[in-house]
Amino acid sequence: MNIRPLGNRAVISLLDETNATLQNGIIIPDTVKGEIKRGKVVGIGEHDSSLLQEKDVIIFLENTGVSVKLANEAFIIINEEDVLAVVEDN
Repeated sequence: MNIRPLGNRAVISLLDETNATLQNGIIIPDTVKGEIKRGKVVGIGEHDSSLLQEKDVIIFLENTGVSVKLANEAFIIINEEDVLAVVEDN
């Protein structure tokens, strides 16, 4: 199944939040666990100024975007400007 967002939107697959420590050692405190989410970019809209790439792991606010369920898989479609950070491996 393919999904292609339009404009400056991105389709995000949610990552499991049971592990509060990211791979690079950043620890998400309990006070903000419910306020931020992590996800993997599975699709980006076609526009020239995109800073995201497919497979990027991103951090965004919990109440951002629109939830969509396709083929029994949950996604969120968000505007790229709602992305707070891209998690990079060193």
